[in-house]
Amino acid sequence: MEKHPMVKIKIKKKISNTPDIPGVYLMKDGNNRVIYVGKALSLKKRINSYFHSGGNNTKNLILSERIEDFEFIPVASEAEALILENNLIKKYQPKYNTNLKDDKSYPMVKITREKFPSIRIVREKKDPGALYFGPFADADLLRRVVRLIRIYYPIRNCRYDLEKRRVHLCTQYHIHRCSGPCEGKISEKDYRDIVHGIVAFFEGGYEKFKKKLKRQLACEIKNLNFEKAQEIKNRIFMLDALGKRFPLRDERTLIAYGERNILENLKKILHLKRIPYHIEGYDVSNLSGANSTASKVSFKGGVRDTDNYRRYKIKYKEGINDYGMIEEVLTRRFDSEEERKELPDLILVDGGKGQLNTAVKTLRKLKIDVPAIALAKKNEDIYISGEKHFLRLKRDCPELHLLQAIRNEAHRFAVSYHRNLRGKSIRQ
Repeated sequence: MEKHPMVKIKIKKKISNTPDIPGVYLMKDGNNRVIYVGKALSLKKRINSYFHSGGNNTKNLILSERIEDFEFIPVASEAEALILENNLIKKYQPKYNTNLKDDKSYPMVKITREKFPSIRIVREKKDPGALYFGPFADADLLRRVVRLIRIYYPIRNCRYDLEKRRVHLCTQYHIHRCSGPCEGKISEKDYRDIVHGIVAFFEGGYEKFKKKLKRQLACEIKNLNFEKAQEIKNRIFMLDALGKRFPLRDERTLIAYGERNILENLKKILHLKRIPYHIEGYDVSNLSGANSTASKVSFKGGVRDTDNYRRYKIKYKEGINDYGMIEEVLTRRFDSEEERKELPDLILVDGGKGQLNTAVKTLRKLKIDVPAIALAKKNEDIYISGEKHFLRLKRDCPELHLLQAIRNEAHRFAVSYHRNLRGKSIRQ
């Protein structure tokens, strides 16, 4: 049946405003029922494909005739999209999703509860004592990732009960995919450290575990154990490389975030033109007016994007001068074409109306068209560029919690650098 012209116009307009970011999309019929749930690395390209398939994709053709509206939920990575997609398919049971309704169709990672645990890919939760991660929609990717993880975290994948049966070293040991607990080639403590690394990876605790690895690395270098140090460096590298392909928050948190659609709500709450997928937070630290510092933190899809964190040692402003330091750090952030290649969707500064006015004037002077807000600590008031009055959200509001997380992270990052510089100054 031919769509009403107004429906076509509405869909076309929504597609034009859909961002080029990862996420989950929900296609709806004329009765607002969810008829299909999908995931995408680029929401804009994927959603657009349903209406411009050129007649080659049967599924798209069938769906495009029935779609009268859609919504989408931005997430931090393709991996988060997989988990959220799975949950939403189970929730809505959409008519045109056929392969994801059954729990058994999704693989999971299982880590057994044994003295020397084993890692496996399974499709059912049969062992209540084991740890399970997932489910994951991309079974092929999961197998490749587990194989790669075991290069740096050589945990066994066999099904033998090592406490009941004597087992000899196998090929997995000789190709360095297993550390050989069956013949005592590794202590229980060292093996547990390897298992903790894998658990940290699947739980999304990359940064916390990386700090632990870096401390171990420093210790091994100090003791001149360079072979062990290289092994730890490889593990850190693996966490960095693969962290982007797996969820950055646990499943419960991700599902709560998705059901609320926090970034879409923030867009409405703050009267923004586009979804604030990429938010940069700024703060300055100038205790006693010496060794003043500033920080930039980055959040994408509602989670930390640590690759884009920056620390600044204040160069041009002296004494306790918050406004001048905000002007300096924003100027340095956007002072070159290279720095302007990736602009955020929203800038958040720690402070009140004065800090916001400084940020807005600086951005205007630099001809940077990015909206800005300030979040004041005392009453958690939000000051919005272009708005006369501040906004005060309920204390239990998830959107406020996200803004607080960004503000607090910027503060933590600035203060830690300031303390570091002050410590060096005292020791000199």
